[in-house]
Amino acid sequence: AAAGEVVVIADRNLEAAETVADGLRRSGGTVHVRAIDVADDKAVEDLFDDIEVGIGPVGAVVHSAGILQNAVTTERMDRAEADRVMDVNYRGTWSVNVAAARRMKARQAGAIVNLASINSFAVMPIPAYNVSKVAVRHLTEILACEYGIHGIRVNAVAPTYTITPAIQARIDSGHRDPEKIKDSGALKVLVYPRHIADGIVFLLSEQAAVITGVTLPIDAGWTVAQAYNGYPAAVEGFGQ
Repeated sequence: AAAGEVVVIADRNLEAAETVADGLRRSGGTVHVRAIDVADDKAVEDLFDDIEVGIGPVGAVVHSAGILQNAVTTERMDRAEADRVMDVNYRGTWSVNVAAARRMKARQAGAIVNLASINSFAVMPIPAYNVSKVAVRHLTEILACEYGIHGIRVNAVAPTYTITPAIQARIDSGHRDPEKIKDSGALKVLVYPRHIADGIVFLLSEQAAVITGVTLPIDAGWTVAQAYNGYPAAVEGFGQ
């Protein structure tokens, strides 16, 4: 919005979307709000038709819809919960990407960024969420190959535990420990939404004109630190 782009915020939670939009408008942005459930294929197609006809050609898409999950074993996981996570996290990514890219093909240009996760690279005790984010990573790579011939770039970012309202709620409920989150990466810092946004803006920009099929960790070094810190012959004081 700050760069002068026309922005469409699509969400199930229209009240929250309008709150974000109002803030951007007060800063001079041109922002529209639409309702969407990304697990509804027809609703996704209708959304893109509405935008293309009523607002203008879609040049860039950020697909960030997703459902979190608390730790659980596969045996104890509720099947309905697992199905809903996959419907939103994986199938939603599929539907949004294909709907966007199909329209971008006519213009032989476009950029898409999906929200993967550190879960896309590591095994964690959140079976449906973990598998869904692995699927997002590989789907991103598949779509990059399918649509690259049309000048469309498809990438993803892989955030670590990011202090979003959803994660903050889990911290408040005792399901997450912020100090453990901070200590889990190579950089002993918390990651906030603005850090993820900066990476997304880069991947959508002309600076990333020849980058596609990449899932970029934005994780304060979490991905590398897990294997490094797990080395069994730890050296006392190493890195201090």
